[in-house]
Amino acid sequence: MTASASILPMSMLEPGVDVLFYSSDEKRAQRLAARLRDLARVHWEDSRLFSVASWRTQYQGRCLVLLDYANDDAPISTQLAHHLLTMVPGLPLFGVGSTASDHAAGVLAALRAGVLDFFDMDASDAEIRELLEHAAKLPADTRPGTTPAVAPHQLGKLVLLLGVRPGVGCSTLAAHLGALAAPLPPKSAAGNAISTADKTATAEGPAPQALLLDLGLPACDAQLYLGVTSEFHYAEALHNASRIDATLLRSALPRHGASQLAVLSQDAKAPLPSLDTAEAGLLIERLREHVDLVLCDLGGLSVKQMSASMLRAASEIWLVVDQGIATMVSLDRCLRDLQQAGVRDQRLGLVVNRHDDDCGLTPQQIAKRFELPLLATLPNRSHTLLIHANQGRLLHQSAPRDPYIRALAPLRDRLHTANMPPASALPWWKKLFTRAGGVPWKTR
Repeated sequence: MTASASILPMSMLEPGVDVLFYSSDEKRAQRLAARLRDLARVHWEDSRLFSVASWRTQYQGRCLVLLDYANDDAPISTQLAHHLLTMVPGLPLFGVGSTASDHAAGVLAALRAGVLDFFDMDASDAEIRELLEHAAKLPADTRPGTTPAVAPHQLGKLVLLLGVRPGVGCSTLAAHLGALAAPLPPKSAAGNAISTADKTATAEGPAPQALLLDLGLPACDAQLYLGVTSEFHYAEALHNASRIDATLLRSALPRHGASQLAVLSQDAKAPLPSLDTAEAGLLIERLREHVDLVLCDLGGLSVKQMSASMLRAASEIWLVVDQGIATMVSLDRCLRDLQQAGVRDQRLGLVVNRHDDDCGLTPQQIAKRFELPLLATLPNRSHTLLIHANQGRLLHQSAPRDPYIRALAPLRDRLHTANMPPASALPWWKKLFTRAGGVPWKTR
C-alpha cells in the first residue's frame, strides 16, 4: 500500500474542490471519493505515515483537510489534528464518519479534537454537496468554535426547578417530569402539532425533543433515577458551548430508554463548574436552539450559585418545597435572593412536595404567605418512590395511576405549553443540517 494516492473517478471531468483526506483505510477514501465524485478531487494520505514534508507538498494552502473519524481511526485522527493545529493554528479541519448512535464515540472525538464541521457519510448527496460548498468558501484562518452565533428562529422552553434546600425531592420530581414530558407533541414547520399519521416523517430528529439538565445536589441524582450514564458531562459541554449543535446532542447525550429523554449531567467525580459565566449563558442558548424543552434541576443550589443569564432566560421558575419549618426559612431566603437578582416576577410558581394534611401548614397558606401561585401539590409517596428507585424504575412505568403521578398532571401540561417566538427564515448554518421531513443525521 502506498502512503499517498489520488483517487479520482473516471467519470469526473473538472472537480471543483481539492480534498486532502487522512485515513488509515484506503477503501474509506475510495468511498469518500465516490460520494464526492462530481464535486471534489480526493487525495488520500495514510494518516499513520504522516510527515511534515508530505504535508507541505500536498496541502499548499488550497485543500480542504478531512480526517477519518470512523471509530477505529478516531485516536489517530485526533493525534493528527493536534499536530496540524500546532503547525497551522486556525486550520479548518473537518471530520468524516457516521453520526449513527453506534458511532457516537467518533463524533465526540472529532468535537474534542477541534474539527470545524462533520461530514456524515449517511447524509444524502444534496446535503453533502451543500456542506462541501460551504466548507470550500471558508477563509483559511477560520478557527473552530468562532463562528458567530446567529439569532435562533425558535427557542425551546426553559423551566428551572429550584429545590429551596437539599432533600425536598427536587431531583425525583425532575426525573419523573422529564420522562413524562418526553416526547413532546411533534410540530410541523408551521409550529402546529403533527397528526399520528405524520409522526413517522419526523422520527429521526437530529436532537432530542426534551432534555434534562441535571445540576442539582447531591450530584447526578436525577441521572441515577433515570438509569443513564455518560462520558460527556456539563463541564465539557460548557467548554464547547459555542460548538453545540444538533449532531452533538443526538450523538453524545444518553437517553432514558422508555421516554427518550436526553440527560446532560455534571461529573460526579469533579466539582460543578461555575454556572454564572458567559459560557453558561451561551450553552443554555444553544441547547434551546435545538431542543423544544430544557428542564433544569437546580435542587439544593443557592440562587447566588446559579447563572444570572439562566435565571433571566427561564420561561418559568418553579420553587420546590416541603412543609417543614426549615424549608420555609430557606424559601424566604431564596425569594430574597431572587428579588436581588431581579427575577422575582410572574414566572415564579410554587410546588409543594410530600404534602401531609396533618402537618398543620397547608399549601394554600404557604402560597399566600409568600405571594406565589400554587402550581401543584404532590402527596407524600416517599416509601413507594423509594421502592421503585431501588428497582431501577420510575413510578409511572408500573403505576401510572399512582396519586403522585396524577398530581404531576398540571406541571406536565405546563411543560407542553411553551410560548415560542414566531419562526423566521432559517440562517444558512441551520439549512446545512435541515431538510424537509427530517435531517441528515441518521438514527440507527
